[in-house]
Amino acid sequence: MSNLSDKELLEMMADFPKHELSTKQRTDMLKRISEAGTIKPRKPFNIQRLGAMAALFILALIAPIFYFTNTAEEKNPGSGSSVITKAQEGDYFALKNEEGKPIYAGSNFGITNKVSLLAPQDWIAKDKGTVAKMMIFLWGNYDYSKSLKVDAVHVKTGVKEHLAETPLSGGIYGTDAHTVTTFKPLPFSGVWNLQFTVGDKKVGAFSIYVKEPYITIGKSTLMISAEDLYAGFYEHEFIEVEGSNLPDEIELEIFQLETAEESKFTFKKVADYTTTDGKHITEYGGGFTIKKSGKYRFTVLQQSEAVEVRKPVDGK
Repeated sequence: MSNLSDKELLEMMADFPKHELSTKQRTDMLKRISEAGTIKPRKPFNIQRLGAMAALFILALIAPIFYFTNTAEEKNPGSGSSVITKAQEGDYFALKNEEGKPIYAGSNFGITNKVSLLAPQDWIAKDKGTVAKMMIFLWGNYDYSKSLKVDAVHVKTGVKEHLAETPLSGGIYGTDAHTVTTFKPLPFSGVWNLQFTVGDKKVGAFSIYVKEPYITIGKSTLMISAEDLYAGFYEHEFIEVEGSNLPDEIELEIFQLETAEESKFTFKKVADYTTTDGKHITEYGGGFTIKKSGKYRFTVLQQSEAVEVRKPVDGK
């Protein structure tokens, strides 16, 4: 009776006998109805609240364990760490021609009496031209019937790129073996470790620095790395344009976004060629001037690109 609602009580009273109650019976009935209306319903057991309290209790127990575990890993990074160690510093050194005279002293780069290559003047990210023809030299005892594999690992991110796999030929210039191959362009700038392997045997590894890509303006490429573009005079620069039936001269328009100042510079055709994948490229030569650092818009053949001219930093 005590758990019935007021409505349920009224419905039950409608079913009571129709004969008149005595004074005592009426008094007892009214008392029970009054008591039923004043008793508060019992709250059901809250399972969700108990679960939340249990989760907080468990978290309080395991939080110190996570803290000390993470602290230990930071102080003593193990084999699972994603940090890549920079390889041995390479250096320039001379090879020897048939007469024993030094050659390629300013371009042969690597580890003396181990592995080297004729390096480009600059390693440029995403550029096929700088790695189109790579000559590699090896010293030591290896199974030269097996191919040479060249891989690169980006020190900051751990990204790995397979650059080439090529058969080896006999030694030249005082080396034990050599090969000529093409590298896959490296995708972005930074320090990369070049790793050389013959079969399953490691030859050696050294690090190189790869600059940011050249400045692209639609189908045109200004052959300057974005990280080398500062305010100043540029006298002997090149723009490569993809396409056919191009004019003998093109203009480089430089518009400074802050001052709305615009300058135009003429570049003249100096050469054209077709790439191995069938693209026709025309090369133009010329110069230009940038007065100050800031944000610009470069335009060539009605195609534009936003370009940032940076301030020189220490060591540049």
